[in-house]
This record gives sequence, C-alpha cells and structure tokens, in this order.
Amino acid sequence: MRVVDWDGFASSKESLGPDPGRPLAVTVGVFDGVHIGHQALISRIRAEASCVPTVVTFRQNPLKTTNPAGFAGDIYSLELKLFFLEALGAELAVLIDFSGEFSKIDGRDFVNLLLSRRPVKLLALGEDFRCGHGLNVGAAEIRSLALARGVETWLAPPVTEGGLPVSSSRIRRALALGQVAEAEKLLGRPLGKR
Repeated sequence: MRVVDWDGFASSKESLGPDPGRPLAVTVGVFDGVHIGHQALISRIRAEASCVPTVVTFRQNPLKTTNPAGFAGDIYSLELKLFFLEALGAELAVLIDFSGEFSKIDGRDFVNLLLSRRPVKLLALGEDFRCGHGLNVGAAEIRSLALARGVETWLAPPVTEGGLPVSSSRIRRALALGQVAEAEKLLGRPLGKR
C-alpha cells in the first residue's frame, strides 16, 4: 500500500503510483480500530475493480486536538491501522495531519480538494459522516457536491451488533470495562493480532 500525506495529495506534488490513469474509489474517516463498520466501507471501495481503493484518514485522531480531555486514546497505533487497511485491500492511504489550521477548513473546500486531485469514481461514507470546521458539512451535502462532479456516492447505513451501532467509542468503552470479547466482536478480529 502506498502512503502519502494530505498536503502532497491535495497539491498534486506527490505521485500516487505507477498508474495515474486509474480512478480512485475513496472512503474517508478516522478508522480507529478498523472495526466491522469500517470494513464495510473498505469492502465497497474494493468492489470498484477498475479503481484504486483509497482510504483518507488521520495520522492522529482529531479528538486529540479538538477534545483532548475527552479523548480516551487510540484503539490501534497508526502502524497497526495501516497494516489492517492494507490487509483489507486498500492500495492508497492518504494521511492528514490534523492541526489547528486543518481544523479550520470548510467541509465543502475539503470535499472539493479531495475530488479534484485525480478522477474519483466512487466516494463511500457512513451516512452520519460529517467534515469541515465545526463539522459543517454532512453526508447528504457531500453527495450533492460529488454528484455535481459526476462522482457516485455510497452512503453506508450503520453496521450494528447486538442492536446497537458499531463505533470506535463503543469499542473503547468495552475495553475500559474489561469486555474484551465484546470489543473483539466489534473489531472483527482478536485484539493485538495481525
């Protein structure tokens, strides 16, 4: 899997691999834990056979900057997150260094940068996905922005387990309570196993 920084990706300064004519199938998120909900998004971008399965994610969880007191820590290190993304079939990972400056980007500007770098055929997001300063842009608006550029958008319904949505926060709570079997069920793999 090729790993590039957002700045290089967005500015067209960084080569994205040997086949620049291949469009991207993109998903965006923190992907902490690369849990079964995340796996559904990655499976969808992999289903676009003619595309480069691309994950846009963060070098560090944005909560470390926006809510450090409320951030309970990462489920996996960046190294493990990238390992699992590659194991699931991602061919390109774009890493965002979330900073005070990056946090001020309007969601529309972020989406326009994302979709203008290289032809994007598919954008796969959770239906509750939000981005931009103050999380000002939601999935429905992103779908409209993408449609205006001819990009298909797939909005994934929540993946549930035990009648509740799967989330990284839920996994962290399970781990804090010592419920390792519950966390592993939500992750879709044993803890700490590659």
